[in-house]
Amino acid sequence: MTDELTQIAWDEVTEQAALGLAILFPDKAGQAFLTIGPDDWYRPQHKELAAVVGKMLRTKQSVDAVTVFGQVQAQGLTRYWDAAKIFGLTQMAWRPESASQIAGRLRELSGRRKLVSALSVESRRLQSLSDDDGAAEVRATTARLRAACDAADETAADKETPLPQRMHDFLAADTAERQWLVPGLLERMDRTVVTGAEGGGKTTLVTQLAACMAGGVHPFGGNVMGDGSHSVRVLVIDCENSADQSRRRYRWVIDRVKSVREQHGFVPVDWNEQMCIDTRPAGIDLLSGKDISWLEHSISATAPDLVVLGPLYKLHHRDPSEEMSAREVAWVIDGLRERYGFALLTEAHAGNGTDMQGNRVMRPIGSSLWRRWPEFGFGLRRAKEDPGKPRAEIVDVVAWRGAREERAWPEKLQMGHTLPWIPDPDYLATMDDYH
Repeated sequence: MTDELTQIAWDEVTEQAALGLAILFPDKAGQAFLTIGPDDWYRPQHKELAAVVGKMLRTKQSVDAVTVFGQVQAQGLTRYWDAAKIFGLTQMAWRPESASQIAGRLRELSGRRKLVSALSVESRRLQSLSDDDGAAEVRATTARLRAACDAADETAADKETPLPQRMHDFLAADTAERQWLVPGLLERMDRTVVTGAEGGGKTTLVTQLAACMAGGVHPFGGNVMGDGSHSVRVLVIDCENSADQSRRRYRWVIDRVKSVREQHGFVPVDWNEQMCIDTRPAGIDLLSGKDISWLEHSISATAPDLVVLGPLYKLHHRDPSEEMSAREVAWVIDGLRERYGFALLTEAHAGNGTDMQGNRVMRPIGSSLWRRWPEFGFGLRRAKEDPGKPRAEIVDVVAWRGAREERAWPEKLQMGHTLPWIPDPDYLATMDDYH
């Protein structure tokens, strides 16, 4: 069976095409050709000729059927290769733009052969083990298989990925204009985590941030941004509340955003265009391919500038304190964020611990990864002057991680009549510094 698999994992025509392209189109196909390693060729005669052509390309020699045959003669390799066979290879070369795809195919087949070979060797070794060999040999076998997998993966990898930029060239490039979703407050690609105690108002604040941005209203200033056409598309994935709960909360906040626009004489917002929402009160599992695919489809279809996702503890079904699970979830979110270019806003519950002054610690519960991961982390802590009702009415806005850049977040919020949360008057005086 192993011999059959090895025989299958090669492609004579593709090997010939790769050689032909390099000989006929060295300028267009040469770079891709050089990504094919010596061990990636199955036919010995193809490996032999590839070494000749590769050396000519690397040393900047002229490459064509005549010069290649000249090198073959000079190196005494005419046992298999003559002028007719080399010219025949060029008849297999049709499209130089396919060189990268052909090189990738040969590397992928080479990776398969390496895996088959390693599996065959280790299978025979395991079958010959005696009872005295014990677990140590099994561990050694798994280590060798891991190394074989790494080697196969490296072989099949895309070798034409651009190298890192040199620093002088990097600094010489023009710096892109900042892509503010809210000037001075939230930039595209930012990750922001809002924490707080139960009933502390964090979900209301997240709702306010989302609805205000979709409605073109500054979330804390309460003013319509720009000429009223400022547009931020928002996707909400609520993993904690039922559809009815979310509907009531968003209707309440959006009605207030509508009032702000009306009071300042601005036209209404098309909320179907600006906001989309899905509620998953049971949570989602971003360790599951099915839920990852669903989330990516939702993001791709709605093209949001801001994704409101969470809370964090409802994004997978394992122990929320487990570091590896949190790391995998963060990797999934960051991959989506990089591909689709959105900012992320999420919430998390604060721990029950207190600091040396007796104030509740605002860092998120669960894995410590979430304390390091976002660019910005703010907690809503009930202020000392709060009247003490079941729901907080005055809160201190506490930064629980060092912000990576300065942003215009208020230091205190209180329940208001225009928007649910409004800052203290001193905050409004500082807003112009961030425009």
